[in-house]
Amino acid sequence: MAEPVKSLKTTSQSESFDQGSGDDINYNTEIANLRSEIANLRDIIAERTGQTYDKVARRASSAADYVSSEASSVADTIREHPAATTTLFSLIGAIGFAVGYLVATASAESKQAWYQRYLSDRF
Repeated sequence: MAEPVKSLKTTSQSESFDQGSGDDINYNTEIANLRSEIANLRDIIAERTGQTYDKVARRASSAADYVSSEASSVADTIREHPAATTTLFSLIGAIGFAVGYLVATASAESKQAWYQRYLSDRF
């Protein structure tokens, strides 16, 4: 825990900002040290970023090779069995049409002109 402040009075008078002091040299060296630390940190981050980029590039390349080989095997299967492929795509299209039809008819019941809803409540 922090210690409580016992006195708010300062014992020494500080110099004004427009007057120079011997501490300026210390501040300048401290700023120079901090700048060199920032430069070192930038170098470390750049190195780690480069390493990470290399890892991601290798993984992306292997994933692209895998997808390419799988696509090639699917294309070969389609060439070998055109009737089964046609049946499969027709079945997928029919299922998509049926789902779309059901969604459209379910939402069509709720779509009415505003005045028809208004008049049906009044009469």
